[in-house]
Amino acid sequence: MEKDNEVIKILLIEDDPNIAGLIKYYLNSYKKYSFAVDWAETAERGIEKLSLANTYNLILLDYYLPEMNGIEVLKIIKSRNIDTLVIMLSSVKEKEVMSEVLKLGATDYYMKEDIIGPLLPVIVASAIEKENLKKQIEKDKGEQSQKIEAIQEIVITVSHEINNPLAAIKLATNILLKKDLSPDVKTYIKIIKESTDRIEQTVLKLRELKSDQIVPYVGKLRMFDLSNKPGHQQSESKE
Repeated sequence: MEKDNEVIKILLIEDDPNIAGLIKYYLNSYKKYSFAVDWAETAERGIEKLSLANTYNLILLDYYLPEMNGIEVLKIIKSRNIDTLVIMLSSVKEKEVMSEVLKLGATDYYMKEDIIGPLLPVIVASAIEKENLKKQIEKDKGEQSQKIEAIQEIVITVSHEINNPLAAIKLATNILLKKDLSPDVKTYIKIIKESTDRIEQTVLKLRELKSDQIVPYVGKLRMFDLSNKPGHQQSESKE
């Protein structure tokens, strides 16, 4: 299987060169993605690399480092508003440490003996894929919100232009219905009145539109599904 073109950039903060070598080996052996591993032997050097050019997709952080532990490094990362994913690696399983690490925003916490192997690149890739999906969902929500705001502005403008003549038509039909007219004429006037009432209700539903509920219409045309639910009727919109 050919590797995807995307290169995943990893910052590895690990003081043991043997462990660092194993991590690089397993990441580079992965067939789905290409990994570019930037190794920092100390916490200080790792923080420096992050400060200079943070283009990393994920940080693999050793908990037991000579000058400071992983929690201290995480606190520095958090204080600098660096939102890069962090997976903490440790040689000892400590529940309190794990809890603190996750509270500080780490993606996960693993024992080195459990993760350093063929499973490592799978876990790293999965964490990045989940983060990318999360960002895409947030982006889509933002775009949808902007779209709805734009639609609501148009609806408010159009409804204002519709409501004035609509009010005049309703007033006229109410007056006519009180007149001594033939039954046939009154029937037609009632049809006009019922139609104006439906138009008025549709305008109200459009003004209450909260979510972008678009359904296929004809060809590439789509429409808002307002149906008979509260806040739902039909209004054309292009894709």
